[in-house]
Amino acid sequence: MNVKEDMLKKKKEINEKTEIFIFVFLAFILLTTWAMTQPFNSGPDEQMRYYVADYIYKHHGALPGGDDPAVRNKVWGISYAYYPVVSYMVSALFMRISRLFADPGYSMFKIARMADVLFVTGAVYFVVKASGKLFPKEKYSREVRWLFAALAGFMPQAIFMGTYVNTDSLALLAAAMILYAWASYLREDWTWKNCIFLAVGMAVCALSYYNAYGWILCSFFFFCFTVLLCREEAFSQRVRFLFSRGAVIAAITLVLCGWWFIRNAVLYNGDFLGRKSCAECAEKYAQNDYRPSLYPTPAKLGWNWKDIILYQDPGWYHNWILTVCVSFIGTFGQMEIYMPYTVSKLYMLFFAVGIISVFFVKETFDLRKKMYVAQRKAVGNDRWKIKTKVISREWNKEGIFHLMMVFLIMIPVFLFLYYVYYSDNQPQGRYLMPALYPLMYFVTLGWNNILTKTVKNEKVRSLIYRVLTVLLVISPFACWAIFNLDLKRNKGTAA
Repeated sequence: MNVKEDMLKKKKEINEKTEIFIFVFLAFILLTTWAMTQPFNSGPDEQMRYYVADYIYKHHGALPGGDDPAVRNKVWGISYAYYPVVSYMVSALFMRISRLFADPGYSMFKIARMADVLFVTGAVYFVVKASGKLFPKEKYSREVRWLFAALAGFMPQAIFMGTYVNTDSLALLAAAMILYAWASYLREDWTWKNCIFLAVGMAVCALSYYNAYGWILCSFFFFCFTVLLCREEAFSQRVRFLFSRGAVIAAITLVLCGWWFIRNAVLYNGDFLGRKSCAECAEKYAQNDYRPSLYPTPAKLGWNWKDIILYQDPGWYHNWILTVCVSFIGTFGQMEIYMPYTVSKLYMLFFAVGIISVFFVKETFDLRKKMYVAQRKAVGNDRWKIKTKVISREWNKEGIFHLMMVFLIMIPVFLFLYYVYYSDNQPQGRYLMPALYPLMYFVTLGWNNILTKTVKNEKVRSLIYRVLTVLLVISPFACWAIFNLDLKRNKGTAA
């Protein structure tokens, strides 16, 4: 009997590994195909970003200064060398390796894109791994796990980010790594392995894109809250645990990413983020209409948020708020190739229903553990069954996790709104991409609640999950086909 159980267990593990491999491999194939078939500068600011990778490649690993004319854009007067460049360093490494094998005439930008292909492929892998811990088989069906993996891993816009040179793709990888570390804690506690992995994820995040820094901030609070509130030992032991493992997490993070901020501080007179220096560079070198002091932001124009939300630029298909929503789901090229609006509306409806349903899931946001005790009481000749809710003194780590996930949605939203109002009104949903994983987690949680309560037949419910998962995985493949069709149509028109 034990032998049979062991064999069945091993078979399940093999099947699970095979499913994960197929899922991730599909993402890799789509990303590679898309990256290799689209022309140069097919993503937002790809040309400016590629300048940095190309500089590192041609200068044998040397990093450019932010105001270096070789990487500076003539219109905006700035370069992406002010921002973390690790993504471009990996692109440059691929470009250098490719010279050993590729034809010298081969388009180097396609080689550079392979860094982003691998970043998003890695993100899909960690999302799948995290899904098994976020939706454990003891509580959820395995189909729920794959629904979340499809939602988070195969969002068309997220896939598109892995097909051109940028740093958003590295931010997605970092977020997926941190999510996996959090999910591992929920099932295994803060083991040394999980602490070290969290530190690596935070370091990668710090070296990716500033709009993803909410993951670093929330990781700090999540670690501190769960250690101080959710562990069972005496408070003094919790404090020792917090400082000992927290110090290791901080040390690893700083060792891996600190060099970049020290370099900035040295180059830019203490400006370790480079933001102030970037603005000064723009003021000095940008064309007149694009200087920060003259650029017409909503704040300078005196717009209120109603004006912004309802505004529709002549080049947009929708008003501001809808443009943000549909581009979060998937808008391609230089944000001018739209998915069919019907498809976007179906996505938005699916998200909205799932999010609303979350608020009907018991104990989702409870910070204290709760128990329901059934009692029987006699009232006259009748005996009544009464269910009593007892609130425990113990803190609920799942509740803390959910609260942090809410903040992970709110932080990118606030950063984006601040940027729109005071810097540049660009209604690009990609700026909200750090909120993708927590948002899709709640959408999955909500739909699990709906289907569990409304579809009692397990086989039918399983079929619904599988159909939804397949459609979500197919969706970015269809988007790639639409993208290519649009490119061919534009070429034909130009000819």
